[in-house]
Amino acid sequence: MDKFRMMAQILQSNQESFMNGICGVMALASAQLYTSFEFNCPCIPEYNYSYGISMLVIPPIWFFLLGFFFLVLNNNVSMLAEEWKRPVGQRGQRSAVMRYMCVSISQRSLIAPAVWISVTLMDGKSFLCAYSMDLDMSEFGKNVSGHGLSQEDLLRTLAKIPCKHIYDGQHILSREAATRYIRCISQTLN
Repeated sequence: MDKFRMMAQILQSNQESFMNGICGVMALASAQLYTSFEFNCPCIPEYNYSYGISMLVIPPIWFFLLGFFFLVLNNNVSMLAEEWKRPVGQRGQRSAVMRYMCVSISQRSLIAPAVWISVTLMDGKSFLCAYSMDLDMSEFGKNVSGHGLSQEDLLRTLAKIPCKHIYDGQHILSREAATRYIRCISQTLN
């Protein structure tokens, strides 16, 4: 029991460092989770954009909420509540204290989502899936109208760029060149 009490006192005295450590662990967990996750694009024009963008947006929202929840359990929230409920007296409420606490909690909660977005953009798979249909063929010097493809067939072919095992548009565009081009854009956004 004494060891538990001593551990609780250490955690309470070093709570700031402990919360920073939790945020760091969540950031590492988000990067590890992404690397263990195998991203497979549906390669269907109606779903590519939604699926690619959702992989870029939804996990960071969850990581933000999870980080915010852990930081709400922190003593800073009790200090924030005390400052908010402070009775009017010699010293009024200080908006600077409340603003500092809210910004501090939000900044720490954004660490894991920022890591997820950074790793996702550096990898480029979800960005490639989302934006493969928006590829400008003039960047590659290709005249698509000369190949006799309708706009619908072109979109279907461009949607297959992320899937090397089903891409059948070599006569229109090199899959490797298009993939490199889109991943380059993704990495520059990072």
